[in-house]
Amino acid sequence: MATVVDVEERDIRAPKANVKDHRRYDAGASHISEEPSSRAKTHVLAMFCYEDADGPVGHFLRKTARTIAKRGISVHVFSRRPFEMDSPEIHLHPVGTCKADDLLGQVHEFTRRACNEFLRQFQSSTANVTLMGHEWSSIPAISLLHGLKNVGAILSLHSLERQRGGLDSGLSKWIEETELAGLREARLILTHDSGTAEVARNCVPQCAERIVDASQQIPMKHFEFRLDPGEIKARFQVGPVDPTILYIGDLDQRYGPELLMKAMPEILKERPQARCIFVGDGPLLWPLRVYSRYLFLDHVVRLVGHLGDQALFELIHSADVIAVPSTQQTPWWPIEAAWVAGRPVVATAEAAPSLLRHEQNCLLVEPDVNSLAAGIESVLADPEFAQAIAKRGKAQLEDRYDESQLIVQIEQAMHIEQAMQVERPAPLPQPSLCPAEV
Repeated sequence: MATVVDVEERDIRAPKANVKDHRRYDAGASHISEEPSSRAKTHVLAMFCYEDADGPVGHFLRKTARTIAKRGISVHVFSRRPFEMDSPEIHLHPVGTCKADDLLGQVHEFTRRACNEFLRQFQSSTANVTLMGHEWSSIPAISLLHGLKNVGAILSLHSLERQRGGLDSGLSKWIEETELAGLREARLILTHDSGTAEVARNCVPQCAERIVDASQQIPMKHFEFRLDPGEIKARFQVGPVDPTILYIGDLDQRYGPELLMKAMPEILKERPQARCIFVGDGPLLWPLRVYSRYLFLDHVVRLVGHLGDQALFELIHSADVIAVPSTQQTPWWPIEAAWVAGRPVVATAEAAPSLLRHEQNCLLVEPDVNSLAAGIESVLADPEFAQAIAKRGKAQLEDRYDESQLIVQIEQAMHIEQAMQVERPAPLPQPSLCPAEV
C-alpha cells in the first residue's frame, strides 16, 4: 500500500490575492518493462498537485505515478488530499486544505505546506530528486524548491491562462506570469492539448524543444468490435454497399460542413449511391437543411444531430471516408478516431496543420467545394490508396500515444545530470498583485 503522511488541517488566513463500382476496403488486421533497474531505484520523482484527485489532472497523475513506480522509481505525491494508490513505491503526503477565502491564498498556503513537507522528507540530499508539477497551481512550489535546492522540474499542463480567459484581472495576470516562469524553468513540459502547446511556444519560444505531447489517448478499445458495416449503415437508412461519407463536428463555419453539403451534387455525378451523414449540432443546422432541400439532397443526406459514444464509434467503423472540411484549425478527435477505426481521412490542411501529411496519412484538399468533391472521389475510386493512408494514420497515432514514449521522456529528464540550459526566470510575482489590491 502507498505510504500516507497525514498533516493537520489548520485554518490559515492567507493574504488577499485572488472509384464507380464501389468497393469497400478494410484495413488489415510497446510494452513498458516493469523490471526496475538498480539505477532507477536511486531516483525519486516528487509530484506536486493542488488539483482534486477525481479530475483529468488527478487521473493523469495516478496513471503516471503508477507506471513510474513499476519501473522501480520512488514516487512522492504532495497534494491537498490523499490520492488512492496501491504501490509501495508511491508515498503520499496530503498536506491538508486551506480555508483562505480566495484561490490565490489557498495556492500560497499549499505551496508553503508542500515545500515544508518536501524539505522534511529530503533533508540530507536532493541530488537524485526530480520535481513534477501539475498545472499552474504547482509552479510556485516547484519554482521555490528549484531555487532553494537546484532541483530540476517537469511541468504538466492541461491548459494555460491565455486559453481560459482574458488577462484583464490581477489574478489572471499573476497566473500567467507564474506559468511563463514555469515554462522557462522546466526541463520537460508535458502538454495535453495541441492548443496549449501552441500557446506555450508563442509565449516562450525557447521552451519549444522541451514540449512533449501527452494528450489523452483515443479510446482504441472502443473500436475493438466485429460488426457488419452494412448493419450499422441500415440504422441511418443507408444501403450496405452505399459509399458513406461521414462528417463529425460542430455545425459552424470553422468546421466547413456547408462545403461538404455543397460538394455532394458533384460527388453524386460519379457516385449516385453515395450518402453523407452529418453528426453534430450548431448554428448551421437549419441552413444545412435548407441546402439539402434546395439541392435535392434529402434522399442522400442524413443530419443526425448529437450521437452518443458507442453509437458514434460504430458509425465511424462503418464509414468509407471521414471528411474534415475545416476552414480553420479544429479539434483533432474526428481525424484520430478515423485512424483508430482504420478509415481514410480527406481533410483540409487548415484542420490540423501539424498532424496531417498529404498522401501519407490523409488526402489534403483545399477548403472549397470542387477540391473537396475531387478528393473524396479520389479516395472512393482507389481502395488500395484509401487503405494505405488509413493504415499510416493509425500507425502514427499508435506511435504518438505509445505510453512508453512518454515514460521514456520523463525518465530522460530525471536522468539528466545537469539541467538543460534555459533562461532563468524572473522571480515569481508576489501576492500583492491580486485583484483586491489592483
